[in-house]
Amino acid sequence: MNIKSIKQSVSVAISLSLFSLCFTACQSNQTSNENTAVQETQSNKPFTGLLPASPRLIKGKLDNGIKYIVQKNVKPAKRAEIRLVVNIGSLAEDESQLGFAHFAEHMAFNGTQDFKKQEIVEYVESIGMKFGAHLNAHTSFDETVYKLQIPTDDQEIIEKGFHILENWAHKISFEPEEIDKERGVVVEELRARKGAGQRIFDKQLPVLYKGSRHAIRLPIGKQEILENGKHADLVRFYKDWYRPDLMSVVVVGDIETPHAIALIEKYFSKIKSAGNGKAKQDYPLPDNTAPLISVETDPELTRSTVNLTFKQPLFDVQNYQDLKQQISHSLFTGMLNNRIREAVLKPDSSLIAGGSSFSRLFSSNSTFNMGALVKPNQSNKAISFLLGEYNRVRQNGFTTTELARQKSSMLRSAEKGAKEIEKTQSNRLISKYIGHFLRQTPIMDSEQYFAAYQYFLPQITIDDINQLSGKWWHEHNRLVSISAPQKTRDSLPNDQQILALWEKSSEQKLQAYQDEKVADSLMAVTPKAGAIVDKKFDEDLQAHIWILSNGAKVILKPTAFKEDEILFSASSEGGNSLLETDKYLTTLITTHIASAMGIGELDTIQLGKFMKGKRFGLSAQIGQYNQSLSGTSSVEDLPKFMQMLHLKFQKPRVDKPAFDTLISRATPYYKNRLDTPNGVFSEAIRVAQYSQNPRSVKMDDKIIQSQSFEQSLDFYQERFANPGSFNFAFVGNIDLAKMEELLSTYVASLANSSSAETWEKLPRLRTKGQLKVGVKKGMEPKATVVLNYYGDKQWSFEQSAAFSSLKSVLSTVLRERIREEKSGVYGVRVGGGFSRYDNSHSMSISFTCDPDRIDELITETQLVVKEFKTHAQDTKYLENYKKQRVKSNETKIKQNGFWRGYLLASLSETQEFQTYQQGLVLVDAMTEEKLQTAAKEFLDEQDTLVATLLPEEKAAD
Repeated sequence: MNIKSIKQSVSVAISLSLFSLCFTACQSNQTSNENTAVQETQSNKPFTGLLPASPRLIKGKLDNGIKYIVQKNVKPAKRAEIRLVVNIGSLAEDESQLGFAHFAEHMAFNGTQDFKKQEIVEYVESIGMKFGAHLNAHTSFDETVYKLQIPTDDQEIIEKGFHILENWAHKISFEPEEIDKERGVVVEELRARKGAGQRIFDKQLPVLYKGSRHAIRLPIGKQEILENGKHADLVRFYKDWYRPDLMSVVVVGDIETPHAIALIEKYFSKIKSAGNGKAKQDYPLPDNTAPLISVETDPELTRSTVNLTFKQPLFDVQNYQDLKQQISHSLFTGMLNNRIREAVLKPDSSLIAGGSSFSRLFSSNSTFNMGALVKPNQSNKAISFLLGEYNRVRQNGFTTTELARQKSSMLRSAEKGAKEIEKTQSNRLISKYIGHFLRQTPIMDSEQYFAAYQYFLPQITIDDINQLSGKWWHEHNRLVSISAPQKTRDSLPNDQQILALWEKSSEQKLQAYQDEKVADSLMAVTPKAGAIVDKKFDEDLQAHIWILSNGAKVILKPTAFKEDEILFSASSEGGNSLLETDKYLTTLITTHIASAMGIGELDTIQLGKFMKGKRFGLSAQIGQYNQSLSGTSSVEDLPKFMQMLHLKFQKPRVDKPAFDTLISRATPYYKNRLDTPNGVFSEAIRVAQYSQNPRSVKMDDKIIQSQSFEQSLDFYQERFANPGSFNFAFVGNIDLAKMEELLSTYVASLANSSSAETWEKLPRLRTKGQLKVGVKKGMEPKATVVLNYYGDKQWSFEQSAAFSSLKSVLSTVLRERIREEKSGVYGVRVGGGFSRYDNSHSMSISFTCDPDRIDELITETQLVVKEFKTHAQDTKYLENYKKQRVKSNETKIKQNGFWRGYLLASLSETQEFQTYQQGLVLVDAMTEEKLQTAAKEFLDEQDTLVATLLPEEKAAD
């Protein structure tokens, strides 16, 4: 059960933001063909009738009602994604079961008829997969999905994967002892999300979804029932709703399709059909005549938001005309978003960020939504702005030039998908097929979509788009939500004022949007080309290494991992380690400032318009010890990418208003972040450890406002003044002849203005010893614990491998001890790093828990740490980690992203390079004895921090 995935899924399901719920016949006595009916409805006329299914998949149905989709896909190779999809969630719970849909999902990992207690987790980790990343599940209002990735180079493993999926479908044990142990874990999941955001949500949900079942059936449930609900009610939910007519199996990966179907039939056809099972109910959102308005504040909230929503009838895409209409929706919101983003970049904007969307809300409605992150005390202005921009479209429409750019952008996106159809990752495909079973969404492939886009986009006129503004705007089914820090309460509008703003906006006559001419090129003049002065080929890396006339070193690796992807990185030593402390403190966001001002002759707004329909991007970073650039480009856009790369090394564009806008957008967050419990907690830890370090500062609004425009520009120019000292790496679908021309023109032509530099070691000035930090802040009954272990040790590849092994094994053991055995946490995080720059290391253990159990769980954690140093751990943990590293490398080395950083590291002249094969050898050489030695060296109890965050003590009545 992946903690991150579950938290994301549930938070999406209960978020106030509006979201999209974000054939060949198989002949068998167990399977019926569902494709014939679809095909018979198709017209001979192209792009009419029902949307087709991708010819790459097989869709079928077992006699007992279980549906399936299977597709062979070899990205990544030797892996398959398999899912059990149950079309049921928290909406089906009765009053005695609130939270039990989600609880039942938890129990799937605590024993089934054929897999006892933790056997599934232990087995999956023993085959090189990870609990969380490859073994997971989530529950929402109307769905429960079980997720498993398996290696496919072993037939026994493949079969066992399907066996596990089948056990989840109808064989979960629900042993009383395991139910009661899991109560604590589920309650801690509920506790982990408590805070300002959840409190705001709890206040607004009953208002905005008034009269709906969604308002009273959150997937997380009620704590009282999670803690005390009857075992029988939990089992009853499973028995009532986990049944074939509500189940689907999806398989996508490097597995032969007939074999996958045979395994589905073998394991799922024997599940008995439901017979006269309970009917699944639909729970539509009720209409509202008067606007539903919720304005809420919280003392711990850091940001202000505004959301304006129009509920719409459900828009369901089933045929080609629906798809054409969906394309129109995307064109409308895309152009409106462009206008909103332009306004955000202006100094007088009331918004920090904003946008619009047309999407599905639950199973019964669609919505048009406009939302914004708002500057303090400007909610009224933000509402007026959003309504005004929408009404500007209603009154004057979009322009033909806006539409042309948006069409170009959408077509390029669809084209990229079609080009990569053979290189699409299985986890992306499977998400689409899950959506089909749950919400009947289309299952066309990217080539089919691209063909449809090519057909429909030229047909869609500006009038087609402009008429949507009147269709979506109506007097009923309006929702308004505002959230803000409590200290800004007096500036917030009440219900009557909001309605007045809405009325005023409707009556106001607005000028038409004026679209500026878009630049044809980033550079008016092509620079005088330099040259490539040396070439060699590295057999081990299968890469080309070129030296340019200005001294820059370039490594290029052509790959076939993606059809339309070229990744880039460049790096040079120095960073902010070369800055005096006073200048360091006034140049903290230098690269953000440079980016906010645009590039070359184009400001950010002009650059945004230029980039429409193009697929490339580039960003700069300045770290403590180096300065770097990273980016990506399509094959077609590579010349423009190289122009941007050339300009990144030039003097930054000077735009003081853009700088002022950036500071005004960043200041509110930093002003309020220390009002939160976690903000206060983090600051207390910083002060305890780094009060002696002049480079360690309180990150608040004052430090943001102290950033120097001039010094930041000078610092950026200084760090990127010597392109000849940079190493460059390109990987992807590279044409070497074309690259030679582009590198000569846009990189070798760059002049050097300083000599090569290296980084300077900075004094760490951390307070050592056994530090304790205790903070009492916050309204919720939630504690946060951080245990850090520090030290200094000469960095080496061997020691780095030992550190990583220790971190992984420690994480697994702590999960078993304080989550599974103690039921004390939802998740425990083990992080940290080992720096080869200054030979320092740190290991951090953190979790949230019940304040009443904080001492118990800290003691247990420290006991585990002590046992690592005094006893050799069970062999299985280290063996599992070794297998996981091998399996991880199998997929990583087939990705351009891995090679980008790997190749760049190979060019370093100051740091020794280790191949990934050598890294695996070092991990494989780890033993339990070496792990124990690593624990003694990296978990020093004499140099630690124990920090606790507890809720504030309530004043006596």
